[in-house]
Amino acid sequence: MSETRLVSQVMMPNFKTIDGVTRVADALKLMKDEHLNAMLIEPRDVSDVFGILTLKDIARKVISQRRKLHETHVYEIMSKPVLSVPASMPVPYAARLLTNFNVSYAMVIENNQVVGMISLNGIVTNWDID
Repeated sequence: MSETRLVSQVMMPNFKTIDGVTRVADALKLMKDEHLNAMLIEPRDVSDVFGILTLKDIARKVISQRRKLHETHVYEIMSKPVLSVPASMPVPYAARLLTNFNVSYAMVIENNQVVGMISLNGIVTNWDID
C-alpha cells in the first residue's frame, strides 16, 4: 500500500477571495476568466467568518430563480461558514469529512492562514489508481 497523501499535496493553491458585496455577474466573470468552480468570500471583520460561492450556487440561487446576475450580490447567495481542514490532514479523512457534511469544498488551513482549497473532484482526480 502506498503512502497516504496529505491535503497539502492535492489542494488548489490558486484560490481567489472576493468581497461579499461583489455583484454575482462580476464574480462569475472572474470565475470564468480564472477557470474556478468556487471562490472564498472574505470575512467582513474580525468576528466574521469566510463564506463560499460556487457555480452551483449561481445556477440554483440565481439562474433557476430568474434573478439578475448584475443585481444580485454574492452575500445573498453564498454559503457560510466554510468547512476547513488542516493542510496536514490525510486525504481519505478530508474526503470523509466533506462527504459527511455533504459539501464539495473546504478551505485548507496552515499556521492559522488559508493556503488553499480542496474539493471532492480534486481528491478523486489526484487519487492514485494503482
